[in-house]
Amino acid sequence: MIDIHQSREQLLSFLENNHIGVLATASNMGKPHAATVYTTFDQELNIYFVTRKNTRKSQNLQDNRQVALAIYDAKSQSTLQAEGTAIEVTEPQKMQWIFNDIWQIASQTSATNSPPQAQLIGAGDYIAYKLSAPSLRLASYAQSTSARPEDIFSVVPTQENSHFNAYDGRQD
Repeated sequence: MIDIHQSREQLLSFLENNHIGVLATASNMGKPHAATVYTTFDQELNIYFVTRKNTRKSQNLQDNRQVALAIYDAKSQSTLQAEGTAIEVTEPQKMQWIFNDIWQIASQTSATNSPPQAQLIGAGDYIAYKLSAPSLRLASYAQSTSARPEDIFSVVPTQENSHFNAYDGRQD
């Protein structure tokens, strides 16, 4: 049986150490698009990212809020997978925290000290989004000696009192 508390701690540690992911969106016609984003998170396991208003990613999100996110750590052979709804953050204090955190992360990982979207002159104002996912899925390939998926994947519910299948994250 998977220990959700231990899995949650592993997930928080993973998010603390890995801030770059690939966000997949789709247009209202179903045309897929993937883009690299800097991410940050809160203790409720909400994941946040920033984009500019006139990017393809942002235009897709205006029409279709369903997204998928993958964050990969090559050293540990681990990946986080999330599927859910992107919700625009409008609360000023939360927006400021997101922008500050992402810029700090970018300054530690980028030669330009800013996220890539800062280079998109004319792409409009910045928008912060929260990825609201019912669960997050963490796979640790290097730590498993088993080929069984249930030994590789941990699914952690992000909402209290939710009941999920511990392997695939579906609600029971």
